[in-house]
Amino acid sequence: MIDQVQGTKNKVLKNESKFTATRIIGSIAIVLSGVILYVDKIMALFNYQFIIPEKFLLAGINFQTFVWLMSQTISPLILVTGALLRSYSVSYLVPIYCYVLQLLFLLKDYKIIDDGYLYWYTFGMTLLIAFVIQAIKYLQIYNIKREIKLAKKKILENE
Repeated sequence: MIDQVQGTKNKVLKNESKFTATRIIGSIAIVLSGVILYVDKIMALFNYQFIIPEKFLLAGINFQTFVWLMSQTISPLILVTGALLRSYSVSYLVPIYCYVLQLLFLLKDYKIIDDGYLYWYTFGMTLLIAFVIQAIKYLQIYNIKREIKLAKKKILENE
């Protein structure tokens, strides 16, 4: 009997370590989904280019814009893959920050937003979004616990 318990314990520990490795891989994917949005800037920094399809050149899209469009398409796919691997919640801060930063760059008005403070605005909005997400998770858990408590009460009253 003791051997069976220890065997089960070892099996659970092995599965838990596989689950942890999967979560770490998922978290790396989530972080990558945010960082990939800036691969066009990295390629420009190292002056790296490759040949893009002619139809994009004919449409007036340069190399950097093409890479940015590709990263915008690939990023959500990587994000979903990381989410399916049950990544750690903290890893979502990177893509949230990157997407908020891109949103602010798109909406940026030089009269209102000072460039020196743009990253602070982005950091603050990222924290606000993270707080809202955590609050929603907390409320969901609270609601589930409340429903379980009510269900238990009904069961005990019917007995």
